[in-house]
Amino acid sequence: MSGAMQRRQMMKALAGAASVPAFAQSTERPPNVVFFLLDKWRRDAAGCYGSVVKTPHIDELAAGGVRFENCFTPQALCGPARASILTGVHPHMHGLRRNVYPAPAGKVNSNYQDAIPDPFRDARFRLWENFVYYLSNAGYATGHIGKWHLGPGNPGFYDYFKSFNSVLRHWIGEPHKSRYRPDVHTELGMQFIERHKHEPFFLYQSYYAPHEPLDPPRQWAQPYASSEHPGYYGAVANLDRNIGRLTDTLKRNGLLDNTLIVVTTEHGRSWKPRPGTVEGICTSYDETSRIPLILRYPAMLPAGRVWRSGVTLCDLAPTILEAAGVEAVVGGIVDAVAGSPFQGRSLIGQIREGKDDWRNPVVLENIPQAAIAGSLYEERAIRTGRHKMILRKYDNRPEMRPGEVYDLADDPEETRNLWGRQPQLTGDLARQMAAWGRRYQDPFSIEVAEWALGHSGG
Repeated sequence: MSGAMQRRQMMKALAGAASVPAFAQSTERPPNVVFFLLDKWRRDAAGCYGSVVKTPHIDELAAGGVRFENCFTPQALCGPARASILTGVHPHMHGLRRNVYPAPAGKVNSNYQDAIPDPFRDARFRLWENFVYYLSNAGYATGHIGKWHLGPGNPGFYDYFKSFNSVLRHWIGEPHKSRYRPDVHTELGMQFIERHKHEPFFLYQSYYAPHEPLDPPRQWAQPYASSEHPGYYGAVANLDRNIGRLTDTLKRNGLLDNTLIVVTTEHGRSWKPRPGTVEGICTSYDETSRIPLILRYPAMLPAGRVWRSGVTLCDLAPTILEAAGVEAVVGGIVDAVAGSPFQGRSLIGQIREGKDDWRNPVVLENIPQAAIAGSLYEERAIRTGRHKMILRKYDNRPEMRPGEVYDLADDPEETRNLWGRQPQLTGDLARQMAAWGRRYQDPFSIEVAEWALGHSGG
C-alpha cells in the first residue's frame, strides 16, 4: 500500500474531526491537480496571448478554462516566487528573498552568499505552511518533477521527488546528441499519472526551459529561425508539446475533467536593458512581472473565460486547496486553530461570482541583480488596472531617488516616466501602497509610500 493510500485511510478513521476535509467523509473522489510551471516564460510567448509561438495544447487548456490577462509574480526571481506559490504569502512574509544553493553561489546579488542546503529547516524562512503539505496530509499522492529551486532534496511532503535545485542543463549529455531533459521529465510525469490514476494525486511538473541556455532540439527552433529569439520560442513550442503529452495521459485515463490544471511561470523576462537586471529578471516592469496563468477545472470554472482583474501567484495555494476541498488552517488540518495561513485569495469564488473589476491593487517586491549608480536597493511597485508606481530605497545613501510612474494605457512599454508631472496620481498610488503594507504587514511598503507622499506633491 502506498504512503498516500495509508494517509487516506488514516484520514477516514479521523472523519469525526471537524477539520477533516469533506472528501475524506464521502465516497466522492476529489480532483487531481497537475501544476505546470515553466521557467522565465514571457506572457507574449503563447498563442492564446497573441504570440507568434504555436502553442496548440496550452491554447486548448485556455479555451477550456480561464485565461488570466493580468497575473503577476510577487517577486521576479525563481526561489522567492516559487516559495510564494507554495506558501500563498508574499516574499516579505516567507522571508526567502534570494535564490538558495547548497554551496556558496558567488557574488550575484540575487543569490544568498552563504550555502543553504535546506531552506525548510532554516529559521530565516517560513515555508512549512504550504499547500502541498496540506494535500499530502489529506491523502493525496504527491510528486515533484524537474526544477525545484528550494533546496537540493525532498523537504518531506512529496511521495515522489525526481528533481533538482537549479542549473541542471537541458540535455542529459552532449547537446543535440543526447536526450532533451524536458522530454525525459515529461515521461516521468506520465508514469506518475499512470501509477496514481486510482487515487487523488498532485503532480508538480516544473520545467527549467525556456530558461537559458536556449538550445532546444533544432526541429523546434527551426520554424522561428527568422525571429529575434528562435531558441526561446522553440523551447516554448517544445514544452507545449510536452504539456500535450501529459494532458493526453489524463484523457486516456478518463481523468482530464476531474483534474485542476494550472499552467504558469515564476516570472517572465525582459529583452530590454532595464535598470537593476543582469538576466532580464528582478524588475517590476511588465515584461518581467506580468506572466501567463491558465486554470482549467470544468467542475468549478467556466470554459473560455478571460479574467482581467489583477491576481498574483500567491492566490494559487488557496485556489488549489479550495478545489481539492481541503481546509488550510494554522496548526494543521486535524488539530485546527483559527486563522488562514495565506495572504492570497482563492480565485474560484471570485470567478464564479463574476466580479472582474480589479478592486485591489497588486504590489510587487524586488531585490535587483545589479546596482544603479553603484548602489543596490530594495524595490516595491504597485500596479492597478491602468497605472504603476515603482519606488526604490538605496543601500549606499539614506535618501531615496525619484520614483517611476507609468500610465500603461498610453504607455504599455513603460518608457515615459510621469514622476513629478502627475502629483495627484502619484499620491493616490502611494496611499494605496501604504494601505497594502498595513493590510499585509509589510513595513517597507509603508516606509517607501510615505516617502513618496512627502516628495511627490500629491
